Amino acid sequence: MLMKSRKEELEQSNASYKELLEDQFELIKNNFQDTGKKALWIGGSLLLAYGLTRLITSGTSEEGEETEEGQIIEIIPEPSSSKKMKVRKLVQNEHTEESAVVSALKHQAIVFVLGLAAKKLGSFLNELGEKEENSGS
Repeated sequence: MLMKSRKEELEQSNASYKELLEDQFELIKNNFQDTGKKALWIGGSLLLAYGLTRLITSGTSEEGEETEEGQIIEIIPEPSSSKKMKVRKLVQNEHTEESAVVSALKHQAIVFVLGLAAKKLGSFLNELGEKEENSGS
């Protein structure tokens, strides 16, 4: 009889510890999911800011075949002819400058996007610090 009551006490304490561990596991899992989502938002914001910055500040030249001034190129005059002629191609690159308004708009857009990313990162770090303080207490 004494053994049976001791066994029941141990089973009850085992069940209570199991429930407590499951609750803590769910809490940790939820905190991790929230933190992961916020980190993804911040990372996405920074990636977007980087992409926009690269897009806005990149020049108009496209990747591919660019011909520099005075570069020697090969031209085949006719498909039936196998003779190649070397011709010096003269290319004059026009340097187009953007207007002051476009330049100012680019800079303001970059500052705005980077400011948003900084706010998100700051709020994420504050919330992370608060959670660490609460869990440490």
